[in-house]
Amino acid sequence: MTTATKRSLRWPIAIVGIIAVHATAMVAVIAIATRNPSFSVEPDHYQKALGWDRLAARKQASALLGWRAEVTSDARLDGNQTRRLECRIVDHDGKPVIGATVSILAFPHARGEERVQMDLRETEAGVYDVRAPMARAGLWELRLSALRGPDLFTTTLMHTASTHP
Repeated sequence: MTTATKRSLRWPIAIVGIIAVHATAMVAVIAIATRNPSFSVEPDHYQKALGWDRLAARKQASALLGWRAEVTSDARLDGNQTRRLECRIVDHDGKPVIGATVSILAFPHARGEERVQMDLRETEAGVYDVRAPMARAGLWELRLSALRGPDLFTTTLMHTASTHP
């Protein structure tokens, strides 16, 4: 191979090398992004976007009910790695909401794909609880739904699950 031929191949080889490095980097980024347990996508996000008006109407109806919910949880985990999760629901006058069907969709912010659907049972007037598989300490998003007769109350609560008694 002559010197002129070597010089003429220098630029094409450099361009192919740059493209190869770029393609390798993109494959690495995709592999990291798809294997990251902290990465999550809202399930059915497209359908939820299409139904945004229904969601806004439901939020407004919940606000008009005037109900409020407060959630607490035990710091101590049992042998099954669950903790007691308690929800108090009161109406606009501060009276307990009795006889509702209450459920919670919960997930830790650190691992949004680890979603848990739970049905709570009423233990006393306006107090609902469940043994929740919430072993991970930290910030949890709780999407609460309470249905009593024709009244549907929905809200989203942020709750910090602690492991310190």
